[in-house]
Amino acid sequence: MKKIILAAMGLGMLTAFGCRRPASALYTSSNRDFQCRVPWAWEVLFDSEGEHFNDTTFIGPFEPDFYRGVPSLSVRWHSRYSTHRLRDGSLEMYADADDFIRQTLDSIYGPERVMIKEVQTIEAAGRPAKYFVVFSYGPADPQAQWGTVIRKSTGAKANPRQHAYVVVPMPSGFYVLVYPATELGFAKYEPQFNALVRSFTPLKDGPGGALLEKRRPLFPAGTGTGS
Repeated sequence: MKKIILAAMGLGMLTAFGCRRPASALYTSSNRDFQCRVPWAWEVLFDSEGEHFNDTTFIGPFEPDFYRGVPSLSVRWHSRYSTHRLRDGSLEMYADADDFIRQTLDSIYGPERVMIKEVQTIEAAGRPAKYFVVFSYGPADPQAQWGTVIRKSTGAKANPRQHAYVVVPMPSGFYVLVYPATELGFAKYEPQFNALVRSFTPLKDGPGGALLEKRRPLFPAGTGTGS
């Protein structure tokens, strides 16, 4: 996993902002397949498994209401029908964006999940995308100190996950924009996630794909749906 810091971009930029730290910076992926605006000076972690899977995660400052105290935003790429090995050694594979949504809701969040926002169509860079927010109690490390609760029904420590997703279908796969928050911390960086979604621009059909033409908005200004 490669690690960089999305830090200050030079004294000239800071001078242009009157020595005020800007709220966000325009990020271009290492494969130059997408751009988006992300919170200023957040750490960037990059993980890949060839051109069929990429994960770019932006890590924010310590926040006690987030699991392990770590807020984050992520942009992932999945090629259709390509397997990706997870950290626990299991494999995942998706036929398309809708299959990803079905598998994610069923296998990660399970039958006790609560849909804070049902799956709905929004626009991302002139493309139809799917947006949803889901809540469920997930497992928590017994040693974790931050962002956990004790469930009354079980007496066990749990991660009260409230996660937002935007899934953007592409010709050969799909991008997944993720905000993995907690119930208590969700509002803290929801505006930053929304800014990432609004600014997200695919430049290629995935990390190894062909260049894309810029699309016009699907909805007139002020009338489109959004997260």
